Amino acid sequence: MKNITKILSLALLLAFTAGAYAEDKYDTLAKEITEAGAMVQGKKIAIIPFSYADGRAGATKDGSVISERLTIKMINMHKFEIIERSVLDKVMAELKLQSSGMIDASSAQQLGKLLGVEAIVTGTLVETSDGQIEVNARLIKTETAQAIGASQVSLHKNWIGDAATAPQQPAYQQPDYQQPVAAQRRAAPPVRGEHEYGYFEVIGGGGTQTTTVKWDTAYASAEQPDLVTSGVGPVGFRVGGYGKGAFGGDFEFSVSKHYIEAQRSVIYSGGYVVAANLPAGYLDVTSIGLSGDLLLRTMTKAQFYVGVGLGMSINNIKSSVIRDIHNVLLNETAVGFMFRVPVGIRFNMDNTTFFLEGRMEMNATSFNRGSATEVNNVTFVGARGVFGVGTKF
Repeated sequence: MKNITKILSLALLLAFTAGAYAEDKYDTLAKEITEAGAMVQGKKIAIIPFSYADGRAGATKDGSVISERLTIKMINMHKFEIIERSVLDKVMAELKLQSSGMIDASSAQQLGKLLGVEAIVTGTLVETSDGQIEVNARLIKTETAQAIGASQVSLHKNWIGDAATAPQQPAYQQPDYQQPVAAQRRAAPPVRGEHEYGYFEVIGGGGTQTTTVKWDTAYASAEQPDLVTSGVGPVGFRVGGYGKGAFGGDFEFSVSKHYIEAQRSVIYSGGYVVAANLPAGYLDVTSIGLSGDLLLRTMTKAQFYVGVGLGMSINNIKSSVIRDIHNVLLNETAVGFMFRVPVGIRFNMDNTTFFLEGRMEMNATSFNRGSATEVNNVTFVGARGVFGVGTKF
């Protein structure tokens, strides 16, 4: 009885040791592949079932078991986004690739485009003389089809059945590479280039301006040029983006305020020049801008850009001095025209974008003091410094 107990205990110990040994080997595979793939960590990868190096027909179960166990190990390491097997099988069927085995360079690149993966794990199996299975795994970067890492371990087979006893779908012989048909290309998910992105940003800024007021009343015409003006803005948000080339664009919603300061000015009217002292609050204008820019950038890490922008403004015009035809202090709202030339630099860090910009800007609007025969033009011109931060999409 004691001998039987010893034999059973020894058998259980050997089984546990073999299982732990196999688990250690899977850990080794996962660790070495993960370390080799440091450049693509955090990206999507696909793990393809392995096949025997001698090309034995239908022998896919061993490779499937090993790849599934390796997949679980690598998922639990949380270093990559790993494509589900069902998705992988569907795409490989579309490309008419066999569901296991080594993948050639062109097939690796096709898989990379269709699955949106940065790398694939594949390899071969070799049955050794002592009954073990030698696993030779490779990590292949799909863009270049270059092997960037490899790992080799020998495993004890501790599962039941193989390709000879389990019914398997016959493996499809890898065909010569052919250009994918149009339908396959349409099914491919879009892959963005390195410099292709959109962005949403919160912006702020300020600067110096001058204002020109041109009066055209029923009694006379006059001009007050180059009035010193202060203010704040633009403050708002901007949505834009770039394609694969150098051109891009954006839409901007912003609010700006303009205050003509107290100053001594000159009024030109009918060949006469008259000096006048303007009080604070002579004209206060709040502008809401709806505008867009056409942009041209450099294809560098820090992207310099220049552009041209047009838009419309909605302006609330007030005065503490000027009165309308009903003798009420001026308070009108009018539509205006905006024009600007932005020059700036943009920095992109992962999903964050930041920019610094200088712009020459003009905003032209008008008021009529409630008179149908009067049009008085107000034009703000000046330089603005603008900055912003946001997110890429």
